Amino acid sequence: TDVCESADWYNSKFIVSMASNMNMTRTPDVHFISEARTEGTKFVVLAPDFSQIAKYCDEWIPIQAGQDTALWMAANHVILKEYYVDRQVPYFVDYIKRYTDLPFLV
Repeated sequence: TDVCESADWYNSKFIVSMASNMNMTRTPDVHFISEARTEGTKFVVLAPDFSQIAKYCDEWIPIQAGQDTALWMAANHVILKEYYVDRQVPYFVDYIKRYTDLPFLV
Protein backbone atom coordinates (compact mmCIF):
# COMPACT_ATOMS: atom_id res chain seq x y z
CA THR A 1 0.00 0.00 0.00
CA ASP A 2 2.95 2.37 -0.08
CA VAL A 3 3.37 2.80 -3.84
CA CYS A 4 -0.01 2.52 -5.49
CA GLU A 5 -2.55 5.26 -6.08
CA SER A 6 -5.29 4.79 -3.51
CA ALA A 7 -8.04 5.63 -6.00
CA ASP A 8 -7.01 2.48 -7.92
CA TRP A 9 -8.29 0.39 -5.02
CA TYR A 10 -11.77 1.29 -6.22
CA ASN A 11 -11.03 -0.39 -9.58
CA SER A 12 -9.57 -3.54 -8.03
CA LYS A 13 -11.33 -6.88 -7.79
CA PHE A 14 -9.09 -8.39 -5.10
CA ILE A 15 -7.05 -6.52 -2.48
CA VAL A 16 -4.66 -7.93 0.10
CA SER A 17 -3.49 -5.81 3.00
CA MET A 18 -0.43 -6.97 4.88
CA ALA A 19 1.62 -5.15 7.52
CA SER A 20 -0.49 -2.05 7.11
CA ASN A 21 -3.20 -0.52 9.24
CA MET A 22 -4.64 1.92 6.73
CA ASN A 23 -7.05 3.43 9.24
CA MET A 24 -4.04 4.77 11.12
CA THR A 25 -1.51 5.37 8.33
CA ARG A 26 -3.70 6.34 5.35
CA THR A 27 -6.75 7.85 6.99
CA PRO A 28 -7.73 10.06 4.03
CA ASP A 29 -7.55 7.08 1.64
CA VAL A 30 -9.17 4.25 3.57
CA HIS A 31 -12.66 5.10 2.30
CA PHE A 32 -11.63 3.66 -1.08
CA ILE A 33 -11.52 0.19 0.54
CA SER A 34 -15.12 0.35 1.76
CA GLU A 35 -16.26 1.84 -1.56
CA ALA A 36 -14.51 -0.92 -3.50
CA ARG A 37 -16.15 -3.53 -1.29
CA THR A 38 -19.59 -2.16 -2.12
CA GLU A 39 -18.69 -2.76 -5.79
CA GLY A 40 -17.84 -6.42 -5.06
CA THR A 41 -14.11 -6.27 -4.40
CA LYS A 42 -12.81 -9.06 -2.17
CA PHE A 43 -10.57 -7.79 0.61
CA VAL A 44 -8.21 -9.98 2.64
CA VAL A 45 -6.12 -8.88 5.62
CA LEU A 46 -2.99 -10.74 6.68
CA ALA A 47 -2.17 -9.71 10.23
CA PRO A 48 -1.43 -11.37 13.56
CA ASP A 49 -4.05 -9.22 15.30
CA PHE A 50 -7.60 -8.25 14.38
CA SER A 51 -6.65 -4.65 13.64
CA GLN A 52 -8.85 -1.72 12.70
CA ILE A 53 -8.47 -2.46 8.99
CA ALA A 54 -9.56 -6.07 9.50
CA LYS A 55 -13.11 -4.91 10.23
CA TYR A 56 -13.46 -4.09 6.52
CA CYS A 57 -12.18 -7.42 5.24
CA ASP A 58 -13.95 -10.43 3.78
CA GLU A 59 -11.34 -12.69 5.29
CA TRP A 60 -8.80 -12.19 8.03
CA ILE A 61 -5.83 -14.56 7.97
CA PRO A 62 -4.12 -14.46 11.40
CA ILE A 63 -0.56 -15.21 10.36
CA GLN A 64 2.18 -15.50 12.95
CA ALA A 65 5.56 -13.82 12.78
CA GLY A 66 7.70 -15.50 10.14
CA GLN A 67 4.78 -17.04 8.23
CA ASP A 68 4.34 -14.20 5.77
CA THR A 69 7.27 -15.23 3.59
CA ALA A 70 6.09 -18.85 3.40
CA LEU A 71 2.57 -17.71 2.54
CA TRP A 72 3.73 -15.50 -0.35
CA MET A 73 6.13 -18.17 -1.63
CA ALA A 74 3.18 -20.57 -1.75
CA ALA A 75 1.02 -17.97 -3.54
CA ASN A 76 3.79 -17.35 -6.09
CA HIS A 77 4.18 -21.09 -6.62
CA VAL A 78 0.46 -21.48 -7.41
CA ILE A 79 0.45 -18.48 -9.77
CA LEU A 80 3.53 -19.64 -11.67
CA LYS A 81 2.34 -23.25 -11.83
CA GLU A 82 -1.17 -22.43 -13.04
CA TYR A 83 -0.39 -19.53 -15.40
CA TYR A 84 3.09 -20.37 -16.65
CA VAL A 85 4.05 -24.03 -16.20
CA ASP A 86 0.81 -26.01 -16.63
CA ARG A 87 -0.62 -23.73 -19.32
CA GLN A 88 0.77 -20.64 -20.97
CA VAL A 89 -1.55 -17.66 -20.57
CA PRO A 90 -0.54 -15.10 -23.22
CA TYR A 91 -1.38 -12.06 -21.08
CA PHE A 92 0.70 -13.41 -18.18
CA VAL A 93 3.65 -14.34 -20.40
CA ASP A 94 3.63 -10.90 -22.03
CA TYR A 95 3.42 -9.20 -18.64
CA ILE A 96 6.40 -11.07 -17.16
CA LYS A 97 8.50 -10.39 -20.25
CA ARG A 98 7.79 -6.66 -20.18
CA TYR A 99 7.62 -5.78 -16.51
CA THR A 100 9.52 -8.35 -14.42
CA ASP A 101 12.95 -9.89 -14.12
CA LEU A 102 11.52 -13.44 -14.29
CA PRO A 103 13.21 -14.21 -17.65
CA PHE A 104 16.59 -13.67 -15.95
CA LEU A 105 15.94 -15.86 -12.89
CA VAL A 106 17.46 -19.30 -12.67
